[in-house]
Amino acid sequence: MTFQETPRFPEKISFGATGGPTWRTEIAETGGGYEYTNRAYSQPLHTYDVSHAARREKIFAALRAFYMVQAGRAGGFRYKDWADYRCPDDAGVGVFVLLTSTTFQMYKRYTSGSGTWNRKITKPQQFPNAVSVVGGAGVSVSYTTGVVSVSSGTPTAWSGEFDVPCRFVDDAMKAQIIDGTTARRVVGWTGIGIKEIKI
Repeated sequence: MTFQETPRFPEKISFGATGGPTWRTEIAETGGGYEYTNRAYSQPLHTYDVSHAARREKIFAALRAFYMVQAGRAGGFRYKDWADYRCPDDAGVGVFVLLTSTTFQMYKRYTSGSGTWNRKITKPQQFPNAVSVVGGAGVSVSYTTGVVSVSSGTPTAWSGEFDVPCRFVDDAMKAQIIDGTTARRVVGWTGIGIKEIKI
């Protein structure tokens, strides 16, 4: 699969989308009513629906061009999840997992009570603000992998924004002219599914 780093999926269209993390849980129920669960996914897959009933043709044109370049489901791209795109500089949120003695993978930690969950971040955002890293010397951030390299020391925390690597769910665009004159047409496309890809 080819992956397009820029541009990301149009933000004006992703704003207002529904979606988030999706787990896959297998449940077996005994004759006595007890349930046994098996978590089939080690990490959730984020899915989104960015359907909008109507858009001015000029705005819709950007979506159509983006879709054509991706060739439907064939291409991957950056997607901004407006409900979860920041890693604040709060203690214990932006963490690292050691890869080698000088490279570290970025993770975002979610905490509820005594439980924690670490989400791997592979597409940090560089613009308009670069990622901030605490600790280590000679720090270099890969904005295409989320790997931080240092010449010495150990990074202890990071903060910044990030995207989700995604693809379209469908190969078919089902656009419809809803209203308007030739000069000011309104176009709709319902059922725009987007799914996270693991890279």
